[in-house]
Amino acid sequence: MSDRPYEAIYRRFRPATFDKVLGQRHVVNVLRAQIAAGNVPHAYLFSGTRGTGKTTMARLLAKGLNCLAEAADGRPCGVCENCRSIQDGTFVDVIELDAASNNGVDNIREITQVTVYPPTVGRKRVFIIDEVHMLSNAAVNAFLKTLEEPPENTVFVLATTEPGKLPATIRSRCLSFEFKRVPASVIAEGLGGIVSELGLSAAPDALALIAANADGSVRDALSILEACVAAGGALDRSAVLEAVGSPGDEQIALLAAAVFGGRTAEALAAFGGMMQDGKEARRVIEDWVDYLRSALLVRYLDKPEAILNRSLENIAAVREQTAGIGEKRITAQVRALSKLYNESRWSAQPGILVEMLIIELSEDANLSIEKE
Repeated sequence: MSDRPYEAIYRRFRPATFDKVLGQRHVVNVLRAQIAAGNVPHAYLFSGTRGTGKTTMARLLAKGLNCLAEAADGRPCGVCENCRSIQDGTFVDVIELDAASNNGVDNIREITQVTVYPPTVGRKRVFIIDEVHMLSNAAVNAFLKTLEEPPENTVFVLATTEPGKLPATIRSRCLSFEFKRVPASVIAEGLGGIVSELGLSAAPDALALIAANADGSVRDALSILEACVAAGGALDRSAVLEAVGSPGDEQIALLAAAVFGGRTAEALAAFGGMMQDGKEARRVIEDWVDYLRSALLVRYLDKPEAILNRSLENIAAVREQTAGIGEKRITAQVRALSKLYNESRWSAQPGILVEMLIIELSEDANLSIEKE
């Protein structure tokens, strides 16, 4: 057995160079050009949803500014002493602060006191302040003066998920980049490379399902992948569904078919079975909506597999299961489920709300069947 401590997948495969970053090419291209030209502003603002690479990009910028590679357009190299030290979090001239727990004026004063002195070993001292919107008003005011009179050889990188909470006086003094959700296809491709490096194999539809559940967050995708790997066994679609707590396609298909057929007792039993298996009610709603979406798209797209995260066999099954259901009935259910999803956010027992909707939709289906 190896004595090497376990390292989480998201840490082990954190990008060491710009080439390894998934998505965010609009940010990568600008930072690369600025590092190569030596034309770097004193402050950046990275904003965007969680897990899209803001802190990772900040560290890559810090590496690029302190990399020992001779060619400026090849920085960061990811292998020199400075790059490795920044990657390990031991480089004295790269200082990270989590404003969620260090948001007082004293924390900012500690930073401003350090900026008086030149960098210790690197070309630039880089301060990375995460969740910067959580700084107190006093801390923001203290920090503003530092941004107005930036010290030489110092770069600030501010990261936030809520840029609107930052004062305009801070935002206007930074070069801002908005980090976008990473496309599912890009995440799936990146996961494929990671799985190969781990010496494992994974079904393409399993990786696509992980990417879809990550909702544009690379970190979330890696967390789901880690759960699947930790569980052992084959890394296939069923393993991913188990890891994310999602009911299987067969269970959702049975529920949808029972509702469409007006078989209320059968539909309630199908939903009850999912609850007994430990599934979350809101997760059932999500997958039910996804199933109905698939039922609509397979009717209009020549190659639905290019958009849907489903295998050809699964797509064929969805098409067959919903062949006799009109589009209006499907879209009506999607709207009803979407409304319920929002309402269930504030309910202590969302399962009861789902049961009430199942009864309502089933009874509506019975009326439609009688009319036909």
